[in-house]
Amino acid sequence: MPRRFTEPAYLAYQYGDAERLRARHEAHARFSENRSHYIDFILGHLEPLPDLLLLDVGCGHGAQHPRMKQQRMRTVGVDRSLGMLREAAAQARCDRLHVLLARGDAIHLPFADGSVDRILCNHMLYHVADRAAALREMRRVLADDGRIVIGTNAADSGRRLLRLHDDVAAFLGYETHPPVYASFHLGHLDEVQEVFPEAKLKVRNDAFRFPDADSALRYYASALIDHVDPLPEDGSHREPLLQLMASEIRKVVDSEGCYRVPKNAGCFVAGAT
Repeated sequence: MPRRFTEPAYLAYQYGDAERLRARHEAHARFSENRSHYIDFILGHLEPLPDLLLLDVGCGHGAQHPRMKQQRMRTVGVDRSLGMLREAAAQARCDRLHVLLARGDAIHLPFADGSVDRILCNHMLYHVADRAAALREMRRVLADDGRIVIGTNAADSGRRLLRLHDDVAAFLGYETHPPVYASFHLGHLDEVQEVFPEAKLKVRNDAFRFPDADSALRYYASALIDHVDPLPEDGSHREPLLQLMASEIRKVVDSEGCYRVPKNAGCFVAGAT
């Protein structure tokens, strides 16, 4: 996987604010076949209990925090992006959430040994250059009777859209590379078990059903469109890619009635039951 996905410049571009992340969350909310909420799936495996201390590592803009409110856990969100933390704080104030927020990263967590009852690490470890160090750090702060849930995608998640992007980018003379989660997906149970030997894999099946090209393109434009080499600094790649992708997706919608993209995901679960 290119180092781009763990480099500060890329992370600042993608997560300096929540605009792109929010576009992806909106797509999942509006166009998923599985109508149950992914966060509810995660929380079910987290086994929340009132008054336990939950550490949300890589909390982003806190989209999951309102659904955690009813669990009445003491929640602390940690993220390296000040932009994300500002938006998470604004949401917490708006929704009257009791969430503490701190700047930090997965390799240097500002917590004492064994001080955390639950850890949520959702769709972010593929942005960490040294995942082994991050896993060890989470093991350090987790209580002996604690529980951790680590969310990520299946290895083939979004493959239909990825292949179309590869074809269109190649037509325009660009090389492409694997998606961000290629370095850490549901096939990496053995990596997690090196630190959490009792870890188990839980899978959630799902797919996008985009009703038209525009809905698919909003999702595509939030991240995948920039997975080309060389990446033009002026963004000149975006409009040609969008035009060709739109043309191809419309053909599928006309033929199949929608643009369906399987996107299985899941989590690794370790700790007390």
